Amino acid sequence: VHGDFSSRQEVPRLMALATSFYVNKTILAPMVRIGSLPMRLLALDYGADIVYSPEVIDKKLLASARVVNASTGTVDFMAGHELVFQTCAAERHAIVFQMGTADPALALAAARMVQDDVVAVDVNMGCPKHFSVHAGMGAALISDTPRATAILRELVAGLRVPVTCKIRIHERLEDTLAFARAVCDTGIAALAVHGRTRDMRPANPAIWDQIAEIVRAVPVPVILNGDVFTHADIARARDATGCAAVMIARAAQWNPSVFRPAGFLPLPEVI
Repeated sequence: VHGDFSSRQEVPRLMALATSFYVNKTILAPMVRIGSLPMRLLALDYGADIVYSPEVIDKKLLASARVVNASTGTVDFMAGHELVFQTCAAERHAIVFQMGTADPALALAAARMVQDDVVAVDVNMGCPKHFSVHAGMGAALISDTPRATAILRELVAGLRVPVTCKIRIHERLEDTLAFARAVCDTGIAALAVHGRTRDMRPANPAIWDQIAEIVRAVPVPVILNGDVFTHADIARARDATGCAAVMIARAAQWNPSVFRPAGFLPLPEVI
């Protein structure tokens, strides 16, 4: 789905390619401290179609330098001795870079650093952690439509790769739909939806009914996230909501072979 999104004549064709990229796919969710390169490669080996990086904060990436590591065959973004983001050719067709940001200009500057190494850029609008929310990032953005849409418009206009975002639902369906429509109007290629509110926790069942309503309300592929624990759940989620793709987090953390159509492998074999 790479191409020059700055060419007005190319936009319709490239957007069609970008949106089709997310249809009928199973996806490894972005997970801090979990979704490193080895985990992403494992998920791809077991059948995932798309893999997300852990969230990287815009300022953190901007403080790093891109290094081609000949000894490991990887591209490493290093901030001093700290590895900020790492990728390689084996995932080049499937890696979506997820970014934490609250500022359109910083978001664009950071995304431009990685756009030639990834297939798409995603903005985290779902993290409920204090670190993200108090800085106006993550789930704070679902309550700040002007800022959220400004970030997305800046990225859509300024990148050569598709842009997406990952959100949570609101308490009220009408608020969820209003926000979903607003972000989709920015030109994003797909919308990932975690079917929980900002205050809900994993023990609370995901609200798939709201995701089904979003699917009917927006013109882009919707990626369902929440309570997909087995490969059989993928079809169940699609049937229940009409979603274009399914994103798996905790089940993949427990056992990356969840992506196998034939079912789980014993964990010792996976390890």
